[in-house]
Amino acid sequence: MKEYIAETGGRYTYSDDILNLQELALSMSAVFDGCSDFIISGCEIEGPRVSPGYVWLGGKVRRFDGCADAVYPYYIYEINRHESVVYANEVNKRGRTCYLCAGAKAVPDTVDPVTDKLPAAIEVTESYAPRFIDKFFGRYAVLLDTPFARQTVKKDLVLAGTFTGQKEISSKTAVSVSGGNGYMLKGIVKADGHAAIGAYLHGLLVNEIVIRTDGTFSFMKQGKELARVTEDGISCGTSLNENARIGAVRIKGYDIYNTSDVTDEGCIRINYHGTEGGGTKYRDFAVHDGKACTTPVLKVIGRTATLQVGGLLSLQSTGRGIDIQNTAYTKDNARLTNLITWRDSAAALLATVGFDTADSFRFALRNALGDIVLAPLGAVDVLGTLKINGKSVSDTYVTVRAFTEAMGKKVDVVEGKQLSTEDFTTEYRKKLAAITTGELTEGGEGYVTSGTVAAALKMKLSADGNLSDVMDKAAARKNIDVYSKAEAGEVFLEISEGLKELVRLTADEISGLTAEEAAELKAKRQAAVRDTLDAEKKGTGELKLAKTSNLSDLPDKGKARKNLEVYSTAEIDRMMDGKLGTDSAYEGIVFTPELRDKLLEIKTGSFAYIDEGGISHAQVEGYVMTSQVVRELKKKAERLMGGYNASEKDTIATNLNLYTKAGADARFAALENLFQDYIDFLTGQGKSPMEARQLLRNKLDVLSKDEIVKDYLRKDGKLSDLSLPTAEAKRQACRAIGAAYAEEYQPLLADTGWMHMENSGSGTDTQGLFIRQIGNIVSIQGYINTARRDGSNWGGIVAVIPNKIQPPRYSVRCSAADWNDDHKYNRGSSFTIYGGSRRIQLYERGMYNVNVELNFTYFV
Repeated sequence: MKEYIAETGGRYTYSDDILNLQELALSMSAVFDGCSDFIISGCEIEGPRVSPGYVWLGGKVRRFDGCADAVYPYYIYEINRHESVVYANEVNKRGRTCYLCAGAKAVPDTVDPVTDKLPAAIEVTESYAPRFIDKFFGRYAVLLDTPFARQTVKKDLVLAGTFTGQKEISSKTAVSVSGGNGYMLKGIVKADGHAAIGAYLHGLLVNEIVIRTDGTFSFMKQGKELARVTEDGISCGTSLNENARIGAVRIKGYDIYNTSDVTDEGCIRINYHGTEGGGTKYRDFAVHDGKACTTPVLKVIGRTATLQVGGLLSLQSTGRGIDIQNTAYTKDNARLTNLITWRDSAAALLATVGFDTADSFRFALRNALGDIVLAPLGAVDVLGTLKINGKSVSDTYVTVRAFTEAMGKKVDVVEGKQLSTEDFTTEYRKKLAAITTGELTEGGEGYVTSGTVAAALKMKLSADGNLSDVMDKAAARKNIDVYSKAEAGEVFLEISEGLKELVRLTADEISGLTAEEAAELKAKRQAAVRDTLDAEKKGTGELKLAKTSNLSDLPDKGKARKNLEVYSTAEIDRMMDGKLGTDSAYEGIVFTPELRDKLLEIKTGSFAYIDEGGISHAQVEGYVMTSQVVRELKKKAERLMGGYNASEKDTIATNLNLYTKAGADARFAALENLFQDYIDFLTGQGKSPMEARQLLRNKLDVLSKDEIVKDYLRKDGKLSDLSLPTAEAKRQACRAIGAAYAEEYQPLLADTGWMHMENSGSGTDTQGLFIRQIGNIVSIQGYINTARRDGSNWGGIVAVIPNKIQPPRYSVRCSAADWNDDHKYNRGSSFTIYGGSRRIQLYERGMYNVNVELNFTYFV
């Protein structure tokens, strides 16, 4: 780097000095290399006004002059141009390149003359504008306050001190805590969505706890599940416990008992619930002898509610016996059944004892194989009725006493006589029995007495009474939901009263009130009625202004003008006194913002000079005053301002070896005569005009117009004056100039050239992704970072196809994958452009913040 030094004595300035200063300035811009466009300073947004400032735009630092009437979104775009300066020998050449900028509500769509590209621009909205703090410092440093929702550090970050997070700490891969001797604790989220906290030794997994997406926990050792915690409990292969407590059940040694219930009814319930804690399937309970016996010593069958005893049932008690209880029915229900049953090995019924039917209270003792023997030490005493084959012995056999009494009452049979008369026949008895007494209220078919009918009719209304015989008129009105005359007077308003009932005060209401309080109560009721009717109080109309008066009825016009912030006619006349009238209005060109900007571009300049202090000043471009021009010309050629006479001009011409104007006119041809002076000179020597022109053409080595028209083609004819009568002649001409014959080749395909893909928002970055269309073929090439997207990892937008290029008619897709020997770490992503869409959408799992190379090619 070279530094400019100027010591006393009048130092010359060289072009190398200017280049060094420019190099110094450009080196400052190199600080921002690699950064996207942003605002360095200024450009503050205050409503429609954008203040002046400096921007980093198109790789250059530029000054923005500000805007007073911005419409958002507002764009600050680059303007580049070359300026010419005068070189030696009065030659104008390119002397500088101006990197400027301007603002508008849209970016020009014309190519910049310097960069040969569309102008770069910065979008400014009312809520956000890219600035130095987030585009420069945000690229190389972590900011304490950023306008974005998040910041991305693209490389590893190491903190020597303690890291404290005030909010959630999130990681896309893993959270690790490193210990000594190669041990590490790492928390990750796996591809299947399960979260795991594992212990690692030198990078290899030793043990881990897996938190699954279904809410369960698994304890793993080297990939093998040791135990799992679910909503149903803990499941594991082996549990070693000397004591266990599960709910109210305690297992201690070889004892199982209830530790929760402090009453005498505490119990252990077995198989109360069925499958999965429900009641859909029955359960059995079996107790074996400890020697793998096939038949349990004790088994409870849930389906049949059966208790099977595979050994001897021995009751050893102090006389408590066996108690059989039917828990479904009481003793007054015949369906109360209970049996003691004997069966053989084939389950055939042998004998039963107990209540065996559901339609009687019979207690049966049945032997299906043989006799039943009662062998008491004494007699068999039957306390109830003794039956044989279901019939009481008393109905089958007569006692001696009954037989004797019956025989004493018998009638001896007399020849020709009957025992009774048959006048009262059986039909008469049935007919008389069918006559029964009925009730009016029951609706029966029996007979009723006249007294009953008369009593019932007393409770009915007479048709000719017109409800005058109703016993309780108040109850009747309530039943049919109508008002009495007195009640209607209290509920409804009378038309003749004119709503006075609503505001009238009763004696009870004004009792104990002063006259003012009574008037206030009445005023409140009147106000409530007016609100309901949307009416105004009497007399308020006089306080309002009439539309037809046009404000002439204002009581205080001065106060009204003050309230409206307007001037009176007299005040306007005083302010306009001395101003131009409408007949003297300016009718010239309106001073527009464009004219203002053009006027601002015109700046005052000055010639290079040395001031009174001996300091040299460089020339400043711009307009100069006439006095400055006169003063400068006096330094160079003072006589040029005063003029020369004819003899002085001849002397000067001779001294400078120049021709005077008169001598030059006599010796040289005039430019405006176009060689006519030479033709006139030859004609004066005896040549004809045709010969003179021929000699001139020979001198210039050119052809005549007729010769050119006859033998050569016109440039503006585009070969249309070339005589090619046949298709073969045209093909020969195309071959001669190396061109394709139109009928044999397709037209030249349109080519957009490589263009940048567009961003869909502040979250995307397409600086490495390009697109190009040649004819109907479109190719997208480059790379994209999976973290730079707008949206989630399942459909986020990473880039947008420019409007100048057609989108695919049908959907296209490009995939990328990260292969790993351990398949569970394999990751992939896909990029999809749906038919008719311009957006590239990302679908990725586990490939966050990865540069992925894309290659789309499709036809349109």
